[in-house]
Amino acid sequence: MKIRILSRGDIERAVTAQDAVDSMRVAFGELSDGGAVVPVRGHLESRHGITLLMPAFLGGSGGLGAKIVSVFPGNASAGQPPIQGAIILLDAETGRVRALLDGTSLTEIRTAAGSGLATELLADPAANVLAVFGAGAQGRAHIELLAACRPLREIRIVSVPPDGAEKLAAALGGRAPSLVPPEGGRPPRIRAAATPAEALDGAGLVVTATTSETPVFSPAHLEPGAHINAIGAFQPHTREIPGEIVARARVIVDQREAIWEEAGDLILPVEEGIVGRDVLDAELGEIVNSRAPRGRGDYEFTLFKSVGNAAQDVAIAEAALSRAEALGLGSFVPL
Repeated sequence: MKIRILSRGDIERAVTAQDAVDSMRVAFGELSDGGAVVPVRGHLESRHGITLLMPAFLGGSGGLGAKIVSVFPGNASAGQPPIQGAIILLDAETGRVRALLDGTSLTEIRTAAGSGLATELLADPAANVLAVFGAGAQGRAHIELLAACRPLREIRIVSVPPDGAEKLAAALGGRAPSLVPPEGGRPPRIRAAATPAEALDGAGLVVTATTSETPVFSPAHLEPGAHINAIGAFQPHTREIPGEIVARARVIVDQREAIWEEAGDLILPVEEGIVGRDVLDAELGEIVNSRAPRGRGDYEFTLFKSVGNAAQDVAIAEAALSRAEALGLGSFVPL
């Protein structure tokens, strides 16, 4: 018996931005309608970071698999990705191992695609200025995916230290003509912002993808009507978003159960008495399944808070494997 192995390069050739967003539509839809079986992920802390075990079964589409992912923040100083891992896909009928996929690239793509789906369902369609907090792999992935999904006039990047934003802006600026939707359009202006206030001025779209344990911007600087994708903080004691913004936003999450276990962005404002647990308006899958409305409604802002979910990993891995099989990508090893 042989299994197919897909590298980062195989995955990047196989999966388009639209493929990725569509796979998130499947993942979140099944997650909210009960079709997905997704235990709360297991945490294992070691000397230099956290390792997570994330299994899932998608009953509707038949996807079965698990991701093992490590989050080692110190890797960045050694020139290695802070997030690394692998995804294994199994046959849902026999349990046979079908494929092993690079989990680092798939985590980047599926996280950005989840934000892309949330942006599609929640943000003002006319919003075309994007502020990104964080210049790491997720900051880059979000810029690439969101630019492929809607026309962007300007992209501003802010990071600590500032040279990270400057380097990413320079790298992406060199390929700005490719950062447009498939139908084409004018390339966005891409630049580093010196301060959060500068990044947020007029920005209708915001991504927070940092390792910060405290809010990364002041409520006073957020553009009225802005949509935020908050994906950096994934532990109960960490947050990127000010509690005041949580209180004023329509809050949409990936999965209720996981959020109340892991999302300090919501847990901490509840503990501080700023909001109650009813601040959580809906899961993204409930909007996908038409059980909750799209858009901002009567709220000042929209906030999509995601801590990541194995349903996303299995869905994107299935999409990547299907396309790779059709294109003849990957290598085989005996098992």
